[in-house]
Amino acid sequence: MKSVFLMAFLGLAGCTSTQLIESPKTAFVAQNEVTQPPEILWTSRTVTKPFDYLGRVKVRGWSYKGALQRLIDGGQKLHADAITDIHFRPVGFLSEMEAFAIKFRN
Repeated sequence: MKSVFLMAFLGLAGCTSTQLIESPKTAFVAQNEVTQPPEILWTSRTVTKPFDYLGRVKVRGWSYKGALQRLIDGGQKLHADAITDIHFRPVGFLSEMEAFAIKFRN
């Protein structure tokens, strides 16, 4: 009986994920650069500074808050200044989010 619960738990634990897709990529950043957590911009229509794309981040989490935190962590791994154009959709009992990681031009 314990093995059934363990297998079910391990199967469900694999449902959360973070996927970094480096496309479209219109800028490059130094990998040794120390980065802060990226700013959350729900839409790029409000961005007034010029920016370049570093890639796309797709995540799944158990909750909305968990998925949003995974999105922020993914943006930080891409060395993004912000994540923008965030799309949310519930998938069964999971929360799925997708956004673009951007770097502001100097």
